[in-house]
Amino acid sequence: MSNNTFRIKCICGLVQDAAAGSVCPQCKNPLNFPQGGMIHLYRKGSPLGVAGGFGIYINNVPLGHIGNKQTVSIPVSFGTYTLHVAAGMNRKCKDLTFNITPENPIGYAKVYMKPGFWTNSFVVEPSTKEEMPL
Repeated sequence: MSNNTFRIKCICGLVQDAAAGSVCPQCKNPLNFPQGGMIHLYRKGSPLGVAGGFGIYINNVPLGHIGNKQTVSIPVSFGTYTLHVAAGMNRKCKDLTFNITPENPIGYAKVYMKPGFWTNSFVVEPSTKEEMPL
């Protein structure tokens, strides 16, 4: 799904895709991989050739961008998380909330742009492991 790389935000603020045991290229601190669960996010292909990155926000914390037809794996501690995506000035999004627990340690979601009459909106929907690309 993500070739053993994960989206991590370092204590210095740098967001990057990294493997377990990596150090931050900016501050040289070891990257902290939260123990608990995982959120896997897949971006479906966008209509009208919109291939720019969508910004990822979990509990209002920016976690970089997701490209067209990309999968991002984000390690998280157990808890409740609200996933939001945006692009440019458009922040209209149907958010998704996950409850990551020991009994349900993995959340799957897919995101896509829904064209509208006046403006586009972003949709984040629950998904299953089977719906995620390999």
